[in-house]
Amino acid sequence: MSKELDEKVERLLRRAASRRGLVSYGAFHALFAQSVPLHERYEKLEAAAAALCEPRVADYASLLATASGLPGPDFYLRFRRLHAERYYAPLGADRNRMLKLVEKRQFASEERERVYDHYRSTAEVAVLA
Repeated sequence: MSKELDEKVERLLRRAASRRGLVSYGAFHALFAQSVPLHERYEKLEAAAAALCEPRVADYASLLATASGLPGPDFYLRFRRLHAERYYAPLGADRNRMLKLVEKRQFASEERERVYDHYRSTAEVAVLA
């Protein structure tokens, strides 16, 4: 069951990347039984994203989107951890302030473009092989 679920999460992310689309949190959570705790769901998400690509190169989990189109807070924590220099650049000296909406949109857009580019490059390699 666990391997099957891993594959479902990977397929969901790959499908969204192939269409240059997003995955709603509702669609993501629908893959799981209600009894599966949130922390386990997000562990599956991060494992599936890492199986598709090293998160520092392209974070497939960034394709999850709330109703506003933005990723959830977990994305910004990963982005800060993986791309600290880029994350802190717009904050300047005030490193403790919250990100502005425009900054959140920019970071999400940048990361999602990296995912789409990565998917396209791997799909091209697969076609050539």
